[in-house]
Amino acid sequence: MQILYTIYLILICTVLPIYMKDGYYELGEAKAICYVLISAPFAALMLLNMIFSKDKKQSTNSEDVSKAKSIIVPEFFLYGTVFSMLISFAFSIDKKIALLGFEGWRNGLLVSVIAILFCILFSQKECKIDGKVLAVLMVVPFLEALLSILNRFSTFPLVINGQNTSFLATIGNINWFSGFLSIWAPLGIGIMYIQKNYSWRFWISGLYTIVMLISLMLQGSDGAVLILIGAYGLLLFWSLSDRDAFKKFLIQLGVLGLAMTVVDVVMLFAGSAYTYDNNILISLCEAHIGMILVAAAFFIYRVCRLLEEIKATFRGTIYKWIYVVALLAGITYAVATAVMGFGDEFGNGRGIIYRMCADLYMNLSPWQQLVGIGQDCLYPYAMKDAMWSSSFRNVFGDIALTNAHCEFLTTLIERGMIGAALYVGLFVSAIFQLFKVKEKEPKAVALGLPIISYFVYNQISFQQILAMPYCYILLGMGIYLGKLRNRD
Repeated sequence: MQILYTIYLILICTVLPIYMKDGYYELGEAKAICYVLISAPFAALMLLNMIFSKDKKQSTNSEDVSKAKSIIVPEFFLYGTVFSMLISFAFSIDKKIALLGFEGWRNGLLVSVIAILFCILFSQKECKIDGKVLAVLMVVPFLEALLSILNRFSTFPLVINGQNTSFLATIGNINWFSGFLSIWAPLGIGIMYIQKNYSWRFWISGLYTIVMLISLMLQGSDGAVLILIGAYGLLLFWSLSDRDAFKKFLIQLGVLGLAMTVVDVVMLFAGSAYTYDNNILISLCEAHIGMILVAAAFFIYRVCRLLEEIKATFRGTIYKWIYVVALLAGITYAVATAVMGFGDEFGNGRGIIYRMCADLYMNLSPWQQLVGIGQDCLYPYAMKDAMWSSSFRNVFGDIALTNAHCEFLTTLIERGMIGAALYVGLFVSAIFQLFKVKEKEPKAVALGLPIISYFVYNQISFQQILAMPYCYILLGMGIYLGKLRNRD
């Protein structure tokens, strides 16, 4: 069983990112087909193995049996998500598209159920990943990050059909690339965080993390700042438990500052070769925020060491409450600012998409508002309605708007209120579960950071084949850790 998990992870982490059929043309279609062809056979084999395995440990203690069979909260939302997908498909407006997905996009029931199935499989059995396997899994994302950095400075080691400044590495446009990094950059941060300070694993994971952060800052998307906010925001909260954890966070803050400083220096000497428009992350780097973060991290670290030497109490509970209050105030301010400044041009043109999709949802029947219109059926629904067809064509021309550029809003339309509630519940409960087990299972930190980053970033982006499958695998691993704690 373990060998199946390992082989599958290696294939999905190495083959899927680099696979291209005709360069950047129909890249989403090609990668979706690649994902299904890799995943479907392994899903069937792993599922059959799990069902018919005869080497399951049988407990003679009825209480242990009860705990082993009990369903924890994230599992409730996970199985509920499967239910919402099936009921949405049953009442979808186009069964073929709801099943296979919209052509060129392919986020229908088939792809989603495969991803959810792997989440369930990884939640039922521990997947042991040693250092060598982990290195193999992360080498392709590392190379993709390096290639994207070269691409951003007009260097193209690979000649790819359809190549232009909007596409990066072998991933696709900046939205796809940012989604890809929403998994792999926070994963690197988490892995470095849980290593023994200054060990060889610490330095190797540090190099990986710096390259991923540099790639993230150079890719060009303003929304990618949410990836950093999600990862470092959660890491800070989790690190306020004790002084040692907080010192580890300060090291990560220094690493972020170092990466930003590298970008600042590179832009200073090679900025004329940069192939994309200026953006928030580049502006922050050029404002020398990186050096400020490094200095602040070093200063606070030394203060922590001083307080540790004089045996001052670390008041983690108080610090967490202060953090929560500050976070709520920041969110309130950000939401108020966004609402007051909302218009059709909001978020690089996302405003008109949000407005039209929200209006479309409000005009659905009560039943459709509850269960949705079917996955990937936003554009087909609009084209079948005279009013919405005219509106979509007037605004987007011949471009097919396949999603709302906000995963929650997309889910609300495709799977209704039931699906949207289960979607939020799954991510929130999984993060909460990982928080509860992180003291006994440090790897919970490495799992939690990409999960929260994916969730936060996708509120201004969309589910896609180079991020969603990895996120569901990590969710499954996180649920398994929660089940272990439940049995203990």
